[in-house]
Amino acid sequence: MNNVIKAGEVFKLAGLVSYAEGQIAKMNVVNDDRVKLILMAFDAGSELPEHAAPGDAIVFALEGEAVISYEGQDHTIKAGENFHFAKADRHSVKATKQFKMALLLTLE
Repeated sequence: MNNVIKAGEVFKLAGLVSYAEGQIAKMNVVNDDRVKLILMAFDAGSELPEHAAPGDAIVFALEGEAVISYEGQDHTIKAGENFHFAKADRHSVKATKQFKMALLLTLE
């Protein structure tokens, strides 16, 4: 567990990572052999290029809006919505506005 998160305190995931101009800022919240929880803050127009997930994953949109391209089909995702990636499926994420997300990745 990242030491930024304190036991017994209320917090907002979106508040743990800040935007960086023209970039994707990342923070590992949980990072072990079986599960990863990664926060990402995409500046408007920034993109995570197409790749395959090493495990099943769920995206939790925290702020803003992005387009997820999944197996060749585009899906708009907005704050409060979620999206599932299956292991080894091809996908990318492009922020249409500033966009924050949490990525929960399970590994075998």
